[in-house]
Amino acid sequence: MPITGLCIELRPNLRSGVAFLQFDQQVSHSHETRVVIRDYNVYISEKPENRAIDSESSSESDSEDSDELLLIRHDQYGMDIGCLSTFLASGSNISFRFNYNEIDLTSVDGSAVEVPLVPLLLTCQENEAITINCRDCRAELVTAQSYRRLREFPSFLVDPSEFFCHNHGSAGKNKPISLVPAETDLFYGVNYVVINFNEANSRMLNRDDHLYCKRCMRFLGLTMFDGAAARIWADAVRWLPAGAAATAPDRHFFQSSTLTQLVKRLLYSLWPQPLPQLCLSTSRAVLVTSLPNRKQQYMFLHVVESQLRVLRRIRPDSNRLRCYRACKLYYGVFGANPPLLEKWQTQQSLPKMDVSPNMFLELQQRLETNGHLIPDAWRVNCAEEQLQLSYFFYENEEQPDGGVVTSDVFPEQMSQLNGKQLNEEDPYETDAGHASESDDEYSDTDTASEDAPVHSLGKRTLLKRSPTPPRSCVKMATSSPSASPEDK
Repeated sequence: MPITGLCIELRPNLRSGVAFLQFDQQVSHSHETRVVIRDYNVYISEKPENRAIDSESSSESDSEDSDELLLIRHDQYGMDIGCLSTFLASGSNISFRFNYNEIDLTSVDGSAVEVPLVPLLLTCQENEAITINCRDCRAELVTAQSYRRLREFPSFLVDPSEFFCHNHGSAGKNKPISLVPAETDLFYGVNYVVINFNEANSRMLNRDDHLYCKRCMRFLGLTMFDGAAARIWADAVRWLPAGAAATAPDRHFFQSSTLTQLVKRLLYSLWPQPLPQLCLSTSRAVLVTSLPNRKQQYMFLHVVESQLRVLRRIRPDSNRLRCYRACKLYYGVFGANPPLLEKWQTQQSLPKMDVSPNMFLELQQRLETNGHLIPDAWRVNCAEEQLQLSYFFYENEEQPDGGVVTSDVFPEQMSQLNGKQLNEEDPYETDAGHASESDDEYSDTDTASEDAPVHSLGKRTLLKRSPTPPRSCVKMATSSPSASPEDK
């Protein structure tokens, strides 16, 4: 039964972790699946029920009769795992919690994949004559123009009067603050550029403040400041040096435009300061996108932990792990005028940010894929909000040709963005360094005798063992238990 996904949350402050396993098929009712600790290594094995032996009387020879897959190696990070608990086996997922006394954090962090936030830098330069072209048909949208000022545009989360310490421009103090770019200005922000827009001379089609390529009708961006400026999505356009040959390769506006970098910039824009853990008043935000059909979609984000340590396999077929940082969050996608928007706005000052349709869809697809690591029973926060739990892993992605997104977004695709959603609360503690005395209430760290009884958890079977014996084994049933919050 091959594993298609493995994610292990590490919480060194609590000396524990939670493992999520996703398989390529349903956990079979006709097989016995076991998670085994032997010499501090963690294995998973499966064999037909007719060959199964009761876990209380299992012996070392049993493991030789079944295929075992090594999940966690003791010699890699020195985790002396001796106790497993909180098992859940449902559908194609298995999850469990483990406790340890020692871990080599130097080794964990020393080999970790670190993705620092790269400065937002353009690939073009001031006073360089360039043309702006459609990414699809390469039609020239803006004729050759030399931009004398390339400036970062203030986040839409702040008022312009707060961005500038004084009035600017040649008209003196009486001139009202304006962010409308001049014809020789090019402003930029997270995945967009802002230029002066003159509809009479433009090669972009304006329909209800939505801009399209006149040749291929690709959705490009939105007008701003009553039509005086155009905010063009960087993943919809490219630029070329003035006078370049028709066959010359076009260029992305930004030096780094991977999805990981875009998400890190997005989180930094929403929360410039380190994000307080599990703080409802500061960890929520809404992403808004305008679709090519001029309808809007909303993505609600509730960040649980923005810098969580997770272990993942270095290759799909490898039993060696590598540490990554991840953003653990609840998310949900809704159409126009979602009721949840009004509720969140009444509870707090809710930051909202516009993103391109391509970035919106790419982020949603990534969250949906990673959310499949989590069993259905634990995936949704509550019945009222229906936000799903997922991860965004910070990865060193290769810079793709032509921008961050390789897939195009069409209205029919965007109309299918809303997926099914379930209901559950986040069952885990935070690794923020301020754990309470009750954090390990269900950690099962108490030792038991060698002939410890088998504890029944619904239809799951849990055998508690002392951390010191060389072998402990747990048999897990394949039904979906209705675990209470206390069980979690």
